[in-house]
Amino acid sequence: MTNDIQIALYQQITNYLQQLKVDQHILEDIRQDIFLKAHASINTLKDHKKISSWLKVIAYNAVIDHYRKSNRVTPIIDTDHTQNEGNEHLIKCISLLIQSLPDEQKQVMEAIEITGISQTAYAQQNNLPLSTVKSRIQRARKTIKATVMNSCFLRTDKFGNVTDYTPPKEIL
Repeated sequence: MTNDIQIALYQQITNYLQQLKVDQHILEDIRQDIFLKAHASINTLKDHKKISSWLKVIAYNAVIDHYRKSNRVTPIIDTDHTQNEGNEHLIKCISLLIQSLPDEQKQVMEAIEITGISQTAYAQQNNLPLSTVKSRIQRARKTIKATVMNSCFLRTDKFGNVTDYTPPKEIL
């Protein structure tokens, strides 16, 4: 790989991290971690033409890992309103679905998915085994997914990411 390509990839990742609203004080540390991880797992890259998107996946995961470790709120990507409209409807739909869950699943989903406390902390606060908390979360997610898949038009890419969404009439 030539020096120019490396510099271009380095700049792309820097721009991507800025788009993710990564704090300038930690941007360099995260960027270094990204390239160390990429170097260590370069053999997993199947198509060298897709190195940029491969690095962005590593970058996104590195940012999430960093914020999880430091117990900070994960930044939200700032996009324009037209691109985010479908996500707003989907979030509203899922929030309504959480409210329709049985009480024990509803409580755990609100605490963990909405307020963002860890599963371990929730288990300790409620004197529950961690395995019970994990089971409730899995059951709740499975129920929500089934309901969304049955009542909403979803188009996904090959990785399961939602690329198009039409909300049910009661959400509009």
